[in-house]
Amino acid sequence: MSQSSNDNDSKELAKFGYKQELNRTMRRFSSFAVSFSLISILTGIFANFHFGFSQVGNFIPISWTIVFAGQFLVALIMAELSVNYPISGYGYQWSYRLVGPKLGFITGWLLLLQFLTGFPGICKALSFLISDLIYQNFAINVSSLFISVLIIWIITFIHLNGINLVSKINNIGVITEIIGIVMLIIFLVYFLVNKTDLEISLNFNDYKLPDFNIKSFALSILLGAWCLTGFEAAADMSEETNNPKNTVPKSIKHSLISSGILGLIIIILSTVFLSTNNYEKINNNYLTDMLQFEFGMPIYLLTLIFIIIAIFACGVACMATASRLIFSMSRDSILPKSNWLSFIDNNKSPSNSLLFIGIISTLFIIIFDKIEMITSVSAISGYIGYCGIIFSSFFLTGKNTINKIPKILKIIALIWCVFVALCLLLPGQAVEGFNFEYIHAISLIVFLIIGFFVYLYKFSK
Repeated sequence: MSQSSNDNDSKELAKFGYKQELNRTMRRFSSFAVSFSLISILTGIFANFHFGFSQVGNFIPISWTIVFAGQFLVALIMAELSVNYPISGYGYQWSYRLVGPKLGFITGWLLLLQFLTGFPGICKALSFLISDLIYQNFAINVSSLFISVLIIWIITFIHLNGINLVSKINNIGVITEIIGIVMLIIFLVYFLVNKTDLEISLNFNDYKLPDFNIKSFALSILLGAWCLTGFEAAADMSEETNNPKNTVPKSIKHSLISSGILGLIIIILSTVFLSTNNYEKINNNYLTDMLQFEFGMPIYLLTLIFIIIAIFACGVACMATASRLIFSMSRDSILPKSNWLSFIDNNKSPSNSLLFIGIISTLFIIIFDKIEMITSVSAISGYIGYCGIIFSSFFLTGKNTINKIPKILKIIALIWCVFVALCLLLPGQAVEGFNFEYIHAISLIVFLIIGFFVYLYKFSK
């Protein structure tokens, strides 16, 4: 990419009142990779498939397809906004500029909760897998708490060394995850074709109307709702992307499309496999148990390595997105200690924002033994934040609007996100160690109250 192109991008940024402070070196694949990593279907499907399958069984591919369609509408709207406002901070900036600073803060705070609560959960999940892998191969017990904190600061250190290192590691992670996905699909096809005693029967008629109701369907869509998010990460890295008005919208759409299709293939093949008479011996964690009991331990361990790499890349992408959102909000002085948080170091990284994320994530891991108290907020706040973004998109008007999306599609997308937020919020979610099933709602309220006081502190001046 020529220097003149970077200069043009910097001049475009200056139109919004900002100078080029971050290092604009990300190319097309790196932009795609940050979104694909944050979606991370290999991680999400293995973590959540059992939940959706236990609700509607063989209908789970239909639920996934419905979620994909709804999320694609959201992605189209974000692509439209990103090409008109190629600025780091994405949802905060869009809502702020199209509606006003109040909605901008609310949307930004909700999106910030999505990543600040999601990042320690990613690191914790990764620590469990690494601990299990070490134990199975070396019979050594290593504290998951120690591994979690170590992962947090390894990712922080990577980011402190600049966006070039982040992009390289994330690119490798995405390539590895894609290889892992293709490998898993090949294994599923191979065992389906070559297992002679496998009688394939989808048995849709086995689900009578009383067993398949609105509640079970609403719960089943949570598999896709948890997995098919994060495609907006490319928009948050706009100020570090070459030619973002052309690159970022494509990254948003292509990352979701590829993730949705590959995820659907895995889900269909897994559903066919589990719908046979043999699946009765599979326990509640369907995919993990299927790999161990049906495919064998070597394949399970190999797949586990690919999942570990995918989760690590997801963590790298999550910190990237969270730090740029904090940086964007802080340079507009709407967060406490904004001058400190908006600092850019010699590597052109928002180093203080990165350190803040590392510290707060470490505290979450150490203080909350049941990290679900924190991580349960992530998806809910994210979809409510999406509602703020979609609402703001209605105010995008004018003859110069690029990639204009019809209003009716925006209305459908807004209804969709409200529906998913309710599906995430209203059903009780059991957390081990608690009798009360609405810990996720209480945690969300606590974080919203904190946001309210931050709002009063900054906007009352």
